[in-house]
Amino acid sequence: MQYFVTMEFVEPGPLFAPQQLGQMVADIILPSFDLLAELQAQGKIVAGGVLVGTRTASFTVEAANHNELDQLLEGMPWWGIMKTTVVPLQSFAQRAANDRALMERIQAANS
Repeated sequence: MQYFVTMEFVEPGPLFAPQQLGQMVADIILPSFDLLAELQAQGKIVAGGVLVGTRTASFTVEAANHNELDQLLEGMPWWGIMKTTVVPLQSFAQRAANDRALMERIQAANS
């Protein structure tokens, strides 16, 4: 099953000291990008990237089920500082099959 994932950086506000930024990039941000690149090389991430000019990453994940996806996302170093949105994707072929069945039901009802 494929899932479309968007992860957006949550601004910590004034409680976050500017000197902490370098440490956060080294300990959280770069390891997360490295992990995403590794998952893409393995085929777990089908496509994706960072939305230009933002602190938002979007990608499509291939996972067997919701639990596998959940574990993958929670395993990312930046999990705690990102707002995550997940949308399960339906294949084009499946959607076409559903629409064909609907069309047939409509035609049968009008016959």
